[in-house]
Amino acid sequence: MPRPRKLVPDYRYHISGQAVVTFNGTNFYLGEHDSPESHAKYRRLVAEYIATGQTPGGDTHNEDKPITVADITAEAREWIAVKFASAPAHHRRYERLCELLDDAYGNIPADDFGPRKLSEMRDGFVSDGCCRKYTNTQVRSIVAIFRYALSRELIESGTLVKLQSLDPLRHGQTQARESTPTAPANLDDVRKTAAHLSPPLKAMVRIQAATGMRPSELVAMRPMDIDRSGPVWIYRPEKHKTSHRGKSKAVPITGDAREALVPFLLRAEDEYCFSPIESLAWHHEQRAAKRKTPPHHGNRRGLNVKDNPQRKPGRAYNKDSYRRAIQRAAEVAKVDHWFPYQLRHLAGTAVRDALGVEAAQALLGHSRAAMTEHYARQTEAKAIAASSAAPCVGAV
Repeated sequence: MPRPRKLVPDYRYHISGQAVVTFNGTNFYLGEHDSPESHAKYRRLVAEYIATGQTPGGDTHNEDKPITVADITAEAREWIAVKFASAPAHHRRYERLCELLDDAYGNIPADDFGPRKLSEMRDGFVSDGCCRKYTNTQVRSIVAIFRYALSRELIESGTLVKLQSLDPLRHGQTQARESTPTAPANLDDVRKTAAHLSPPLKAMVRIQAATGMRPSELVAMRPMDIDRSGPVWIYRPEKHKTSHRGKSKAVPITGDAREALVPFLLRAEDEYCFSPIESLAWHHEQRAAKRKTPPHHGNRRGLNVKDNPQRKPGRAYNKDSYRRAIQRAAEVAKVDHWFPYQLRHLAGTAVRDALGVEAAQALLGHSRAAMTEHYARQTEAKAIAASSAAPCVGAV
């Protein structure tokens, strides 16, 4: 008995490296396999095949076929890859939104995707347990994808205006749950956790608590980025959250932060201050010091080291590896779980209570992108003054 014919031909890999789909014995090459463009072309051809029952591109092929939502997402993926090249979390989130749009509405004309369908997607986020603020962020991101499509002349301006007419979810007017505000870290818990951290990680905790900088700024510290020419050291990150807006960032390194940082400046100017390799070596030394078996018995140190391990420590921490290291140390210390961003809240709260809101804004870098150079100098001076009121973890 012959195998039943598939209603929709498969998207396949061709030996040439391209994606291919076959309709009625005719191969259609779609471009690089697994690329967004090839998937968009596949969806369009399948839609034509289902609608007409004929091989795409035949007599019934419509050259003026309207732009679909799948075309919008295929075009947007290139923009997303460039815009969020240095922000992988945002890149993944936008890619996921494109996938959701493709799955639910990919074959409909883009001009038919209006506020009602956008509201349906929003209801889906809420039913999945997303909080109100995150749901609003997701909706704004979908609108941003269509805004980019307008800039590429794929849709009419009226389509974007209709999407923008959907009001965001308001507090107390929706079933969406409210997010839990981030609380400052408990200083006693931080000190107990630090006692179980390697010297590089312990220094990172002390510096972040004293300066309030973001984890991504902390892990990227290099000696070349720290201006030590004046009485107050100033760390100027090469990249930071708002650098794409033309803002500069100046972090004063004083008091406990300076004391913690000094030992980690004795390296090449372009090397990262805090190295996972150094942390790993410290852990090996600790295990060796606690060894109860005599050195000349059992496995000697270094004999079990793999020549080519699958996982090797990198040149620098990233915000995720830094967070995981703190989480493990907090479990060993048997304290409540906390994460690095709570150190930023701890510093901001302490400075706000001691010196006021303006000082906290200066220390944390919360200001508008249109700030003049004169105002930037004033902010830097306020940040230096604020750093004296930041919390001190101290050597543990």
